[in-house]
Amino acid sequence: MVAIKDRQKAGRYRTDDDEDDGGAALLAASLGPPAQCAVFRIPDEDETPAEEQARVKYKRERVIGKLRALNLNVDQYTNKDGSKMFVRISAPNTILQYEAEQQRVRLRLREDFGGALCAFSQELDEKGAFDKSLDGFELFSSANQLSMIKEVVYSSPYDDGINQDDDPIDFDELISDEVAIAYFPLHHDRMRLKLLNEWARPVSKPQPLELIREYFGEKIALYYTWFGYYITMLFIPGLTGSALFATQMFYFPLTGTLENPFTPVYAIVMSIWAAAFAQLWQSLENTRKYQWDTLEFENQESVREEFKEAEETLKEEHIDAVTDEVVDFYFDEGSYLPPTGRARKQLLTYFVILALNIAVVIAFFFIWTTIAHPMMAPGDVMVGSIITGLLNSVITIFVDASMDGIAELELVGLMHHLIMQENWRTSTEHEDALIMKTFYFKFASKYFALFMVAFGVNNVEIFGEFRRCPDYDCLPILQIMVCTMVVVDILYSLVIQNVFPAINKYFDGLADNSNLKAAAGVKIQLTPQEEQYDWLDPTPVVDLYKDKVYQFGYIAMFGAAFPLIVPLCLVQNIFEIRARAVTLLTKNRRPEPAVASDIGPYQSIIEIISTVSIITNCSIIGVTGYGFYFYFPSMGPVDCLWATVVLEHALLMVKIFIFNIFPANPADALLSWETAQERKVQKLAKWNIVENQIE
Repeated sequence: MVAIKDRQKAGRYRTDDDEDDGGAALLAASLGPPAQCAVFRIPDEDETPAEEQARVKYKRERVIGKLRALNLNVDQYTNKDGSKMFVRISAPNTILQYEAEQQRVRLRLREDFGGALCAFSQELDEKGAFDKSLDGFELFSSANQLSMIKEVVYSSPYDDGINQDDDPIDFDELISDEVAIAYFPLHHDRMRLKLLNEWARPVSKPQPLELIREYFGEKIALYYTWFGYYITMLFIPGLTGSALFATQMFYFPLTGTLENPFTPVYAIVMSIWAAAFAQLWQSLENTRKYQWDTLEFENQESVREEFKEAEETLKEEHIDAVTDEVVDFYFDEGSYLPPTGRARKQLLTYFVILALNIAVVIAFFFIWTTIAHPMMAPGDVMVGSIITGLLNSVITIFVDASMDGIAELELVGLMHHLIMQENWRTSTEHEDALIMKTFYFKFASKYFALFMVAFGVNNVEIFGEFRRCPDYDCLPILQIMVCTMVVVDILYSLVIQNVFPAINKYFDGLADNSNLKAAAGVKIQLTPQEEQYDWLDPTPVVDLYKDKVYQFGYIAMFGAAFPLIVPLCLVQNIFEIRARAVTLLTKNRRPEPAVASDIGPYQSIIEIISTVSIITNCSIIGVTGYGFYFYFPSMGPVDCLWATVVLEHALLMVKIFIFNIFPANPADALLSWETAQERKVQKLAKWNIVENQIE
């Protein structure tokens, strides 16, 4: 960080001496600039020793003094019961302009200057080169301002020579030291209401993705881009699946089965749809990369604080073998044999995943042999199939909760600790490792039971003997299990979104007596800072993708077995995307703005699922069911097997064709980006200005 003395002083500070009753906070929330909020603990005078009160007060005042030394606008007031001090931290325009130049914040040039993103400079601003932000602020978007404020807050204050230490502020340390309670970005009421009216509440309106990006950052905007794309693509199998299910219901009284001549056609459609889904998303994702210019994000990403502070990380000790320069922070990748470095730590993660997958397999075998199979008989598989689906859903929920945790209840899972000890350098590397290693056990916990019923139980021994489906007909069991597991998945998703946050808030209310005050009829008028302090932290974006990607797996791989699950998921997601937006804007604290260039390994997982779906869909109509017999009545079992293999290879060729006909890098998006960059270079050259590039 550049010397703080170069910054111009902020215009004003508000303190407790100003006798603010929170009215200024209400006004600032709607009309003021974006701000961060720090919440400090004020110990109870009757219950806290004088020494502890003095310690907390001293540290609190030192932090506030440092914030002022950083030339930030500081507004502070104490809540009604005197237990907390809320400090609103914003930055005047002079500070923002200075920091934007030092931090190389990129703003979009005006359309007549090319419309490309360009590093901010005072000289370009004087020429009126930058476009206005979409969220109503003159120059810097809400997300840009919050990022700059946080960078300043965590920087070293300028030593003015009045006995001031120059250690930077660390709110994580202050929270653990019980001086501070929280530090988070504040919602801006004007923009929050705009997003509620234009995005969260209207179900049928398109998402204002650019506005979402400027308010929350690229990472959340990319998630809602993907979620919207997922819903749009679900209409194809959803509508055709509804039509197929209607024909199945029409013929069921006559045939006694859900199979009909349209089932093989739907299975083929699902295979092609899954392949197109993966490829078209990659094309849209790369379009967003060009539009938002996040192509170089991962190369410019900063090092995680956890990586810097880890004991295993070498600090300015390792010499790069290529550049022959000392690396600031380094951790050896190591090897698996002998186990060293990060590879040794990953071995522990893989061992836990392997043990968990073995437990999932054994659990299914136990359920099938001792509970489900004895309850089934020819023509009577309903109860046994439902119980099998329910018990496997319970196993899936237990595995997810123990390994992933439950963010809505603030419970951290085992996988978090395992990935943390692997000590990844950047947040992207950390999340990528988490996503892929989660996939290694989720694929088994969610889909193994379905694979076994569809293709395994008739052909392999379980605990030393065959436990085949009644009359060798596993398709009805598979259909009921798929329906049961997807319905439970949808219901559990509703519990996560609505019940768990309510439970969490209830217990938080018990901790600060707000529930007791409400029960006693005490009306509490809260400022925006106090209100948002009581809100829950938002669900991490990496967890938001997870539920939908694995739901895509149920649809792509087993939707042909029971097509009604697709319209069910479609309806759920149409309402969920807006419900999540409402929660994000009215019940969650504002997340820190973050950048992401892609969805990471989730793209690979989608590719894997789309490829496996070809095998499962073909096998469902050729091995598990009798789809081929509608078209070739004289086929024998061997003929059906060969037909399945031929169809699989044909659909794999179609997948390759889709891969080639829909390029991952759309030519028009690339051309627009290159044209904007060229016009930017020409304009800067004409003005004899060199862009302030990131080193």
